[in-house]
Amino acid sequence: MLLPSVFSAFALADNFQILPDRATQNPTDIIDWNQLGPSAAFTNSTIPSPQLVTTFNGNPVLVGNINGGDFLRLDEGAPGIPLGWLGNFDFGETLVWTGNPNFIGGGGPFGMVFAVPVSSFGFNIQADLYGPFTAGVEVFDPSFNPLSFFTFNGFSDQSVNGSALFAGVYDYSGSNIGAILISTDSGDPFWNNDFAINDPSFNNDTPEPTSIALMATVVVFTAAMLRRRSRKTAAGIAAQA
Repeated sequence: MLLPSVFSAFALADNFQILPDRATQNPTDIIDWNQLGPSAAFTNSTIPSPQLVTTFNGNPVLVGNINGGDFLRLDEGAPGIPLGWLGNFDFGETLVWTGNPNFIGGGGPFGMVFAVPVSSFGFNIQADLYGPFTAGVEVFDPSFNPLSFFTFNGFSDQSVNGSALFAGVYDYSGSNIGAILISTDSGDPFWNNDFAINDPSFNNDTPEPTSIALMATVVVFTAAMLRRRSRKTAAGIAAQA
């Protein structure tokens, strides 16, 4: 069962709107997680953080667990224990999983830094622990100033039916989103920030990219800043759960 209600959202200078689904988002770009390789259920491998990936339109995005821990590439319904993913995405969807430091991988929160700022993002997300969970997304501008923080209420199960929670936001004031930070709370610290997301999609209204050199310069600063923000983000989710 999908529970798409939003617990809270606040915006500072930008005009944000929650998106109920990907059709409403009507995206113009997407990240295909297949570029990170096959499902770990078949390779038994992890992926170091951060990773530089590209969108369908060729825009670079820096992704990974902000604590620097490894993450994993999985397919919904792929066989293999403990590295298969049996959840409520559509069968065969390509996913990335934060991992869980108690088992494998570093665990989230999971960040994305966009070389080309976007006006919207959207992805389906599922917590590893079955049952209700909250997902938080903190939004930053291209200079890593916080713009807004959103929380969503979802339910995790093993139905493999495409009911995974959709988390999507549109900034109608323009392409001002330079980074996002994703976290989850499953009501148990052992499982918090342990989640998977499918291919994220975007809209972009301003075609001028940040240089790769500049991205490399700020990545260390970004990781440190996001770590500080993640502590505040986790506290915010817990207070609203």
